[in-house]
Amino acid sequence: MTRTEQEIRPQRGSGGTMPRSRAARPASSAVPRPRVAAQPRRVPSQARRPGITRKQRTPFVLLVVGLMLGGLVSLLLLNTVLARDSITATQLQEEIATAKLQKASLEREVYEQQLPGEVAKRAEGQGMTPDEGINWLGNGR
Repeated sequence: MTRTEQEIRPQRGSGGTMPRSRAARPASSAVPRPRVAAQPRRVPSQARRPGITRKQRTPFVLLVVGLMLGGLVSLLLLNTVLARDSITATQLQEEIATAKLQKASLEREVYEQQLPGEVAKRAEGQGMTPDEGINWLGNGR
C-alpha cells in the first residue's frame, strides 16, 4: 500500500472518517503566541564555578598522567635490560665459539702426539733406545 492510498483510505477503528487536517484544529491553537527570546539555561551555582570542576578533574588527570609515565618508564627499563642481555648473550656466544676452536685445536694436537712416529721421537729425545729384538723368558721348562 502506498502512502497516498493510506491517506485516502479511512483508518480502521476511526469510524470511517478521514483523519483531521491541521486546518480543522480548534481556534485556540490558531491564536499566535508571543515569542520569547531564548534565555540561557540556569546552571547550579556549584557547577558554574570553574574551581570546583578543576578540583574534581585534577586527581583523575594526575592519575592518568602518572600511569602513562609509569608505563613509559617501565617500557624504557625493560628495553634497557633486554638490550644489555642481548649484548651479554652476543659476547658469550663469541666466547663459546673461541672455546670450541681452542678445544678442536687441542684435540688435534693430542691426536698428533699419540701417533706412533711422534711417540718414538719423544722417546729417543728422552734417551730411550728402540728394542732390537724380542727376548722371551722361559717359564721354567
